[in-house]
Amino acid sequence: MKPWEMGLFLILATALVGCGEEKGTVFGKITLDGKQVDHGSVTFVKTEGGTVREGAIIKDGTFQVRMPPGKYKIEVNARKVVGKETRPGFDGKPEEVELTEELFPERYNAETELTAEVVPGKNEIKLELQSTR
Repeated sequence: MKPWEMGLFLILATALVGCGEEKGTVFGKITLDGKQVDHGSVTFVKTEGGTVREGAIIKDGTFQVRMPPGKYKIEVNARKVVGKETRPGFDGKPEEVELTEELFPERYNAETELTAEVVPGKNEIKLELQSTR
């Protein structure tokens, strides 16, 4: 085999190795108490077969992410404004800042009860969540 043929073979072989596992595209909508969640984040944590952690931004109530197939826990996070406060800024002058807290109950983030199975191809998930049980 000539050197250029060997180089071409190695390039093609390397390209084919990455084609082994097709990823799934996960897209969906998220609401809390029937209202669209405008911004936040969704994190998928694989529960078996290796460590995978994939995240997506919630924008206008929707999200989308590509990830390997498997079973995942789903964690959702968003902040809500609960008040305002005046504090000294870096320059010493008073500035008004928003006080925020987590929008979702712990059962949807730190202690999530949400799960999904991702398969190759398209996966639609609707997260219609409630702040109280």
